[in-house]
This record gives sequence, C-alpha cells and structure tokens, in this order.
Amino acid sequence: MRATTAAVLTCMTFASNAVEAAQPTCGPLATNPTVSQYSHKMTVKPKRVVVLEFMFAEDLAALDMTPVGLVDPEYYAGWIGYDSARFAGVPEVGTRQEPSLEAIASTRPDLIVGVGYRHAPIFDALDRIAPTVLFQFSPDVEKGGVEETQLDWTRTIFRTIGCLTGREDATQAVEAKLDAGLARDAARLAAAGRSGTQFALLQELGLPDRYWAYTGNSTAAGVARALGVELWPSKPTREGTIYLTSADFLKKPEVSVLFVTATGANVPIDTKLDSPVWRFVPAKREGRVSLIEPNIWGFGGPMSALRLGDMITEKLLALPKP
Repeated sequence: MRATTAAVLTCMTFASNAVEAAQPTCGPLATNPTVSQYSHKMTVKPKRVVVLEFMFAEDLAALDMTPVGLVDPEYYAGWIGYDSARFAGVPEVGTRQEPSLEAIASTRPDLIVGVGYRHAPIFDALDRIAPTVLFQFSPDVEKGGVEETQLDWTRTIFRTIGCLTGREDATQAVEAKLDAGLARDAARLAAAGRSGTQFALLQELGLPDRYWAYTGNSTAAGVARALGVELWPSKPTREGTIYLTSADFLKKPEVSVLFVTATGANVPIDTKLDSPVWRFVPAKREGRVSLIEPNIWGFGGPMSALRLGDMITEKLLALPKP
C-alpha cells in the first residue's frame, strides 16, 4: 500500500545552524526541469528503490542507500565504479535498454527511478508496479538551455533523489564534498599557471579513428568550468557529445587531448591513436595526449564528477604546456 504525498513533493525548509537562513530543499516535481514523467502519488521516504540507470545507482550509494534492484549490475563497476561492493548481490532487473517488469515487480519496490528517453514507453507499466520518476539527463538545447550543463542537471537530479528519499542532509554533505574538491583542483591548476588550458575529452568507441568528444553542455564541460579550464568543442549538442576524428585536431594547436580508453591506460598511446593522421596533430606531436582509465564516465552522479575533476587536474598538470 502506498503512503503518499499530496500529488507532488512540497517545498520544505531547514536551517543548518542557528545563524544560517532556512534553505529550500524540495520543490514540486511538476516544475522540476529534470523530471520528464512522474507518478502523482509518491511514497513518503521510500526505502525499496529500483534504479534503471547507473547514475541513479551511484546517487543512492552516495546517500548510503542500496537499491533493491539494478539494471546491468555486472557493468556498473566498469562504467562507474563508485562503491561497487555495495551492489554485490543486488538483484538484476534486466538491462538499461530493456528492464524486466516481472523482475522489477518481484523486488516489491516503493520507488522506481528511470530515464525518459529510454523508459517513457513503459512508464504506465512501471507506475502500476510502484511510484515512478523518469529524469531527463540534459538541458534542452533547443529551448535555450545553453548556459546550463549536464553537471547542473546531475546535481538537480541528485537533490531530487535526496528529497524523494528524505536524505536532504546527506545530499548537502555530498554536494559540499564535490564543491570543495573542485575548488581544490581549480586552485592547483591556477597555482601551476594552467587556468584557461584548452583540452578535449575523447571516449574510445572501438571504431577506426572515430571518437566521442564531450561538448559544451556535458558534465565534463561543467567540471571544466568549475576548474577554470576550457573544454573543446565548446558548442552544446543535444546529447553533450559529438563524433570527431583525428583530422578535427589538425588546426587546434592549443588543444590537449585526454583519451578515455575502453581497455585500460597501461598501453602505449600509439596503440590507441593508430590513424596515420595523428602524427600530424600538434597535441600528439608535442606529447600533450594522455590516456585515461575506462571507468571515468561522463554520465554519472556527483561522485563521478568529483573523480572526473581530479582526473582532469592530474592529467593536465602532467602534460607539457602548449
């Protein structure tokens, strides 16, 4: 039986201490830009949560919660990796692309969390099992969401999940940790004279000389902004990524390259960048390309963003200046 709120979450406030003004922590789901669909009756402080995407698994772990069901659990460690031990033994409920309604129902959830672009077609079926919230990962570029990045939305999603589960204090603590980490990394880069450094973050796809590059509205761009460095390409795209080849870097002499491998970073760079064009790319010729472990994932939660910030900082500090 569902314990419910009045249609949506209402706004609540709290004071962290006697001198700080009360801060709003929860707002209506109906006006939350990251929410694409939601059940109009929600469980109060749900404890049995099923997550249909890795970001939400990470979010729960950061809030010290363990889901009762997870899609593709065997791939979580490889893509995200945050607190992976927590998910040992968590029941599998299908894949991210095709969740199993039967498996979800068998976990007796009181909240299901998914993503609109994948799970909108099965929203009604999910809603019949338990209260459901579907999120949208990215700002809508077509509606002028250029200034916001996926990091902004990642944080809003995290706060919303914290509010849904009644863990606002834990949410604030995690965000404070993220802010402190990004500020620390920004200070390190500034002290080394690396503020404003231009770089690209590429994801290996297993395709000949064809890579994902994170763009100006991605989580990576939001992290770069906080660090005081510049991600290229800066133009926002619908998914926060764009396909690039080595030829795209020929006329970008100032851009260093961080390359997220699919297999591991302990290999010679030339085994990954095997197109003959790469030897003419200024960054490659000047030793400003660095390989990165595969579970640096650009679509994670706050802890992934913190790890991404640390990684960008370490790699840029280790590379020669343009």
